[in-house]
Amino acid sequence: MDLGLGGLRALVTGSTAGIGAAIARTLASEGCNVAICSRSQERVDAMLASLEAAPGRCIGRALDVTDADAFERWTTDAAAELGGLDIFIANVSAMGNDWRQTVETDIMGTVSEVDTVLPHIGQSGHAAIVYVSSIAGLVGVPQLASYGAAKAAMSHYMKSLSMGLVKKGVRVNAVAPGDILFEGGVWDRVQKNDPQMFAKVLKRNPMGRLGDPQEIANAVAFLASPAASFITGSQLVVDGGNTTHVQI
Repeated sequence: MDLGLGGLRALVTGSTAGIGAAIARTLASEGCNVAICSRSQERVDAMLASLEAAPGRCIGRALDVTDADAFERWTTDAAAELGGLDIFIANVSAMGNDWRQTVETDIMGTVSEVDTVLPHIGQSGHAAIVYVSSIAGLVGVPQLASYGAAKAAMSHYMKSLSMGLVKKGVRVNAVAPGDILFEGGVWDRVQKNDPQMFAKVLKRNPMGRLGDPQEIANAVAFLASPAASFITGSQLVVDGGNTTHVQI
């Protein structure tokens, strides 16, 4: 199936490791021109090197996306270098228990990023925003209350945003990953440091395994693509059947 991503231009935050890296790699492999970022220039350079063989053109910069001025400069420069922007993938999260940091990064940071990107992607005939959420926003997670609350809030924001932008030709969707295993990630650390806990996590998933970043990237790439042209305001749960409630 041709997703129709060839030649489109995407900006992906938090895109040098885990799910973000898989998303950037997938979009580039589909022929997208991709702008990546990370707080580490070393990681940006390594990611760009890994994408050299992709058909899509890839550029990158080290920055903290919660720095609104730095993010605006990067967005403007990326749009100029790529000839515009069509797709924005919001993938940065504080991923912790600090309420202030979570609100500033996951909520206010993402809202600011969207406001910055919209004037650029709003000029595209294939404008799409995909927010990387979490099933933590759908169920109670006492250990990560601030993280789950922020994800729930952003799911509401993305739905509202989709309604406000649909007449302007901008589609807005979200993907809610379940437990995803990748090197250096949360579950990788649990697997190494607390095998008993990891075994419990495996047991609670109906598929008996954790997800792979590529499985999330596939969902994100589809929702960002022209192949999903009639889908907006949705949140796609990718969790191996872990959540059992009916979403309404």
